[in-house]
Amino acid sequence: MTSRDSTLKTKKIHADYGLIFLLLGLSAISLTAIYAALPLLPYWRSGIDLIVKQIIWIVIAIALLIGLIWGGVDRLFTGAVVMYWVLMALLVLLLVDKYALDLPLIAPVNGTTAWIALPGLGTIQPSEFMKVILMIMSANIIHRHNEEKRTMTYADDLRLFAKILAIAVPPLVLIVAQPDTGIPIVIVAGLAIMLGISGIRREWILYSLIAGVSAIALFLFLFYNFESVLLNIVGASYRLNRIYGWLRTESYISSYGLQLYQSLLAVGSAGWWGHGLQSVVVNVIEPQNDFIFAVFAQNFGFVGASVLLLLQLLLDLKIANIALKYKKRRERYLVAGVLGMLLVQQIQNMGMIIGLTPITGITLPFVSAGGSSLLSFVPALAILFVMSHRIRSKRTY
Repeated sequence: MTSRDSTLKTKKIHADYGLIFLLLGLSAISLTAIYAALPLLPYWRSGIDLIVKQIIWIVIAIALLIGLIWGGVDRLFTGAVVMYWVLMALLVLLLVDKYALDLPLIAPVNGTTAWIALPGLGTIQPSEFMKVILMIMSANIIHRHNEEKRTMTYADDLRLFAKILAIAVPPLVLIVAQPDTGIPIVIVAGLAIMLGISGIRREWILYSLIAGVSAIALFLFLFYNFESVLLNIVGASYRLNRIYGWLRTESYISSYGLQLYQSLLAVGSAGWWGHGLQSVVVNVIEPQNDFIFAVFAQNFGFVGASVLLLLQLLLDLKIANIALKYKKRRERYLVAGVLGMLLVQQIQNMGMIIGLTPITGITLPFVSAGGSSLLSFVPALAILFVMSHRIRSKRTY
């Protein structure tokens, strides 16, 4: 491998201006939405500081993106193992802080120990970076597995599943112990989509769909008909309380259903054009992070929310289009996993605002405040830009 991608040594770099426009558009919406959320922040939090930090994170993300493209994205595939173990060490430190020692630069937020403080910048969340590293490592594993296998048997598929589980289960256990349910859901979804297009027997996909639908149906059946049995099985927990807040919102307006009730009021009262920038009609908890879509909809109404939804959809379609046109399978596996994660985050985040899905701690990609979610997708974006460049280079030459 060369120190720099050989396709970038050509006289002309074929930049994907469509992808650049979509990312810059989402960044502009992010800053606008964070600014709109300032009046809703608690008194002790500096709103201007939040915007300045977000601008810094965006600048860092752009610089890192350019650096990775110029340095050669193949290094991301070869160096993923090193990053995996670095992130594993950080996840272990978070667990040690939660259950054993009080370590510096680590403090729980709302009962979850998932962030490490960076003085002057804010915090980073190792689990956000782990999700993309797992996609890169899984793409390597699937690619090597398919190059080596000679048959299409269940045994071959089971060996592939075992390889993926070996790298995915340890970080998933550490992340769930923080406790965090949102990111594990995103990771599992990304891995499932990667495996679905990896060449495994189609029966596995059917079995997975049947198992998933059956599990959801059984849960809902027990919830509505045999609640005591469900409580005996899963026990009382904050996760089950969120289900109460989701499915019985009006019965728990002052407790478990408060966030959803506020979100529904914020979105439902906005009309076509919203209440205006920085309007405070309905108070929203965590307006700059998980509930930023509710804030944006409250300010800009159905039209503004539709523009945001359209940009997210166009980004997804753009990523899918690049993957479909690219020939090398390793990169296509990776993009499938990343696209799967993006779709789950988008559907879950915006869905929970309007009551379609239960509330979880999942941010809206490229819009919610914070550096971890933004920076975590940069390696995948660098690979996408290089893939697009290679496609366009072949057309030109």
